[in-house]
Amino acid sequence: MKSKTLLLCVMTLFIISVNAQKKEKQITGYAITAVEKGGRNWKEVRLVDISTGQELRSVYQSSQETEALNARTGKPVVKKEITSLGTPHGSGNVTGTVMVKTADKDTKKVVNLDDELDKANGNSNANANYNINNAVRVRTVVMINQQIQSDKPFATNSAAMAYDKKHERLYYTPMAINQLRYIDLKSGKIYFFEDETFGSVKGFGDAANQITRMVIASDGNGYALTNDANHLIRFTTGKKPTITDLGPVSDDAANGNFSVHSSGGYGGDMIADVNNNLYLVTANRNVYKFPVDTKVATHVGTIKGLPRGFSTNGAMVEEGSKVIVASSESTVGYYRFDLNTMQAEQVSAEGNVFNASDLANGNLAFEKKKKDKKEEEVVNNTEEQKQATAAEENARTRKPEILAENSISVFPNPTTTGNVKVSFNDIPAGKYQVQLLDLTGKLIRSQDVVVNNKMQIENINLPDLAKGSYLIKVVNEPASISVTSKIVVQ
Repeated sequence: MKSKTLLLCVMTLFIISVNAQKKEKQITGYAITAVEKGGRNWKEVRLVDISTGQELRSVYQSSQETEALNARTGKPVVKKEITSLGTPHGSGNVTGTVMVKTADKDTKKVVNLDDELDKANGNSNANANYNINNAVRVRTVVMINQQIQSDKPFATNSAAMAYDKKHERLYYTPMAINQLRYIDLKSGKIYFFEDETFGSVKGFGDAANQITRMVIASDGNGYALTNDANHLIRFTTGKKPTITDLGPVSDDAANGNFSVHSSGGYGGDMIADVNNNLYLVTANRNVYKFPVDTKVATHVGTIKGLPRGFSTNGAMVEEGSKVIVASSESTVGYYRFDLNTMQAEQVSAEGNVFNASDLANGNLAFEKKKKDKKEEEVVNNTEEQKQATAAEENARTRKPEILAENSISVFPNPTTTGNVKVSFNDIPAGKYQVQLLDLTGKLIRSQDVVVNNKMQIENINLPDLAKGSYLIKVVNEPASISVTSKIVVQ
């Protein structure tokens, strides 16, 4: 009794320990960030700890020299430059030609656009005028064009990324460049789908066609969505990838004033569930759900409980209906909200986190939780212990069935014919198993028998056996009857 109590205590403590570890399970996700917390150049890729906001692993640094490869051929991509009108705030270290208008005259000069824009006030529209203060007067800078070295992995900012768990890849697309790219997490190499159209963005100022949402769905395919939701692009991830523009996502009639096409929701991210539905989380906290096949979006609701100024730019599934969101503007923390209630709560500890333009992991919403190996062992061991205890108790309390002498007998003995007969005389009806064993107890063969007569004889065939002594054991199905007889084969 004491040993059973001790065993139960040990098992209980082990289960409690596993549950405690489970509660402390680390939540991680890939994030597109700036070099520093609070920055606006979305060119760094990190694996971050959601509970602390700290970097666990640097996946890509914009300062590193990385040779991009063609995703089809594996050869280095062709180095070239493209011209794009306008630039958003914090687009990266690029130079361009600007027209500087002063009270005296107009002059042209080459400047670092990032340095100028970091000083600027106003929006990032391609045709916007930026007021730059200096000690003498206010000058107006109008951007004419800029040259971007497009073969750099993150030549421009990126706000769309998806984690392909099956192939260990991070797919992404740069802003203002119509190209799908991915980072191979196993090798660290970066691949471009070179000269293959991915979207229809015309430049930085083309906000509607910027791709800022991306996810790998339950069908194994990747999906990317433009800001205006007029282009849902599917890309396959197998050996022969294909890129297909599936067309626009439409609003459900019940959405009312909430529309997936609203410019107020530009930005954000997408997640997916186990039933091949996609969820759009817009930057202004609205959530829409739409099946891949119909592309009809239903407004699920607006996320509640987020702090003031927290835009929802990155999203990933934690588990079940819980979704983690990050802001490109705010560093106060990461938050989780529930798809069923739309209520949010802070999940990261106090302190600044990396603000992110996008988040990604391999989880699907409403996916049945898989038990880890330790948990399975605990469950199995507990179940086995229960069964063993029950069997021991049954064996202890069960009343043995008493058989009359010669109730089960074996003949002829010795045998020379390759078979024997087993006689069942006045025994309980039911299923029995006749086992042939060697003298060490090793099972050679067995034969099932159903006894339903008061007197019954069954013929038992023997395999080709060497001459010698063997055992014939007869047991019933609940193992309450067991009779063993020695036979000799000549």
